[in-house]
Amino acid sequence: MTETDEEIPTIKSFYIHDCPSLSGKSTLTYVVGTDAVANTLHLAIVGNTGNGLWFKGWSLASEIEALVADKQGLTAKSFCNLHPGRSVNTGGFILAALADLGLVQANPFNRNQYEHNSKATFEQVVAARMRIQEPEDARPRRKRAKEIV
Repeated sequence: MTETDEEIPTIKSFYIHDCPSLSGKSTLTYVVGTDAVANTLHLAIVGNTGNGLWFKGWSLASEIEALVADKQGLTAKSFCNLHPGRSVNTGGFILAALADLGLVQANPFNRNQYEHNSKATFEQVVAARMRIQEPEDARPRRKRAKEIV
């Protein structure tokens, strides 16, 4: 195995969703995945209906959480350090996905800033979103008393 092969993550996507960009001018598609080998969660932006370019790689959930933990005044620039030297759009697109998931929320006094939402973790908001969007027929149905006989 070469050094390059070792750097390729073994991430498998398990959740995909669309959300509006922060400007509302385009729709973004993001995925959440897990690296079973490293036992880590990741986020990636995989689509944009607008013309903006972005970094198409994975962002480690623990690094995202470190950036948002108990913070206020988060902006798109706050997330540029996740992928230094890459497109500046990436930070805004990640922030839009995190707002859609509910990890951050808009600051009610400054529409350009966001804050961490109730000390939630990345894993908690993804799990909550997956429960909400689970198809009705995939949920176990409770049996009625008449059916238990």
